[in-house]
Order: sequence, then structure tokens, then C-alpha cells
Amino acid sequence: MDDKNILLMIPGPVPVHPGVYQAMSRPIYGHRTKEFRNLYEDSITMLKNICRTQNDMFIFSGSGTSAMDSAIANLVSKGDEVLNIMGGKFAERWVEITQTYGGKSIPLNVEWGRAVSPDELIAALEAHPEIKFITFTHNETSTGVLHPGEEIGKIAKEYDKLLLVDGITSVGGDYCETDKWGFDILVTGSQKCLGLPPGLGMIAVSQRAWEVIDKRSDTPSYYLNLKTYRESSKKFDTPYTPALPLFYAAREGFQLIVDEGYENRVKRHRLCAKATQEGMKQIGFELFADEQSASNTLTAVNYMDGLDDAAFRNTMLKHKVLIAGGQGKIKGKIFRVAHMNLCSEREVLLTLALTELTLKELGFDVRLETGVSAAQQVFS
Repeated sequence: MDDKNILLMIPGPVPVHPGVYQAMSRPIYGHRTKEFRNLYEDSITMLKNICRTQNDMFIFSGSGTSAMDSAIANLVSKGDEVLNIMGGKFAERWVEITQTYGGKSIPLNVEWGRAVSPDELIAALEAHPEIKFITFTHNETSTGVLHPGEEIGKIAKEYDKLLLVDGITSVGGDYCETDKWGFDILVTGSQKCLGLPPGLGMIAVSQRAWEVIDKRSDTPSYYLNLKTYRESSKKFDTPYTPALPLFYAAREGFQLIVDEGYENRVKRHRLCAKATQEGMKQIGFELFADEQSASNTLTAVNYMDGLDDAAFRNTMLKHKVLIAGGQGKIKGKIFRVAHMNLCSEREVLLTLALTELTLKELGFDVRLETGVSAAQQVFS
């Protein structure tokens, strides 16, 4: 074990399948060729399957944030009111992008660790009838909370608002029914549950969203202009030079997901989540997120009294397991363990065992194997 062989249990980048690495090592080829167009068509077809959508879909050479940026830049005009559902660090990013492009952000504040309720959303829409758009982060990795996407979609439709969704850490790991739930924009990224290296952003665009986009003549984005991508995609081209090795990786990675099967993949992620959460509770930790809305791709855990963030995570890293700390106002108060992409019994049980060992080394009175045993019961 050395620094080249770390077990990544962070919410991205995630461990990548060897077949994906192999695909990236193929010789660089021209992107204005039939071969690339076939690759891109295959990738988009599989990605639509993964995102459960028939809407237009595009892949950017940029992180998931590039797709969020594109969504706001193409849809929100200066002065438009945007209801930003809060509750975590990544929800705040929607606010920042909204304000960058001149939109009027109306934050719906939600306690960190809790999902938004339908009543809260309805009250906000009733109080601000001029709202045109709603944004939310489906799976908030800063807090380990899964927001109720289906319910939010129903309310957005009832009030005739366009719904912009960050699915960066739910797509490929949990249910995210883009069309069925009425998502007008879905954005995601490569380095989370999709199991690819960082550097690709993806966006799905509904017909309702296009109706707004097509009325605009002043889209304040050149590189992320969706009209440009739509025109190029008619021939399965990208408007600008794509990050070719990442596109090679995408086709291979998407194929692995399709081969596993949508339901099987969701079931595996949810099983790993349950085992991780039960294991952490038996060790003696409390979960940060309300258990009724806990994420199925990441677990956020409160620190015990007297347990120092740096000491705990550094000792875990000494044992070659990398976990994440808290962000924003809960930095130093929680740690986060992801269970995304290449995660199964092996990764969860190893992480729990080394968590127990780390606590022992730091002087905490912990009975070894309690967390591991609880997780084994879940897996069995």
C-alpha cells in the first residue's frame, strides 16, 4: 500500500473501472470523423437511458458545474426570479450562478441535514408568484441528504415553473426519473456515480426549456450556448474540440452501467448506503442527515465529542482510506463517506473496520467489529 493505491471513499473523484482507464489509453483520433460521431451517438443513447429521458442531451468538456452554468446562462434572463431550494453547500452554487447572470435569487432556506418539504415549497411559490424557475440539488453531498425529486417535480408542474435539477451525485447511483418526474433541466457530472474521471458535464433539456431558450437573443455564453450544441448534435458533432480521452472513457463507463442494469445498480448503491449507515451507528456515531431523507450515495456522520477532524481523517489516510470532511458551516463537525460506482461489501466493510481501528488508536473506547458486524447483517 502506498500513495498510488488509496481507497477513495470520497464523493468524487471515485474509483474508476480498469476498462475505463484502458479506453482512455487508445490513440487520439480526429473528432470530425465518422468514428467519433458513432462514439458520441452511442454515448448519448446510453446516457439518456441512465438519466431516464428522451430529452435532448449534450456532453460538455467541463465539470458538472459547467452544466449548471449553462442551464442558468441559457434560461435565466436578467431580473428573472429564481427560487433556489437551499440546504447545503452545493445548493448555494445555484444561487451564485443565478446572481452571476443577473437573475433574482429567492432562497428557500432549509435546515442543513433535512430535505425540503412540499409544504415549504408551496408556501414559497405562493409568496412569490413571479418566480419563473426552481433549482434544487437532488442529492446534496455536503449534508448527505436526498431531496424528494418526484414531489418537487409535481409541484413545479402544478405551478407551471421550470425545474432545474443538479443530479450530479444521484444520476447513476439512485433513482432519477428525469421525464417521469418533470425535470426541465437535469445536469450531472462524470466523476461521481457515473464512475468516470473528472472533466465532463452533461445536460438534458426539455421541450419546455427550449421554448424559453429559443425566445432569447442575448444568451450570455459562447462556449456553453445550448443552441450551438443543438445544431452540432444534429450530426453528433460537438461544436468545439472535445476532451477525447474522456469521451472514450464515457462510452466504456456508460456501457458498464447499462450492462449492470438500472435497478441492479440502484439496489447496490442503496445496500451499501444501508450497511454504511448501520455500521457507523453501531460504532457509536450519529448520522448528520435525517434518516428519512438520507442519501443513498453518501453518508454524512457527526463527530463524537472529543474527536478531532484532522486527527481522524489523517489517521484513516495513514491506513490508506481517504474520506471527506465537512464543508461550509459544518466543516470540522462531520465527516463523509461516499459509496459510489465501484463500491460493494469489500469497500464498506474495510472502511468500517479501519474506522474502528482508527478510533482505538486515537484513544476512544470502541469495541472492535461492532460496525463491521452490523454491516455484515445488512449484506447478508
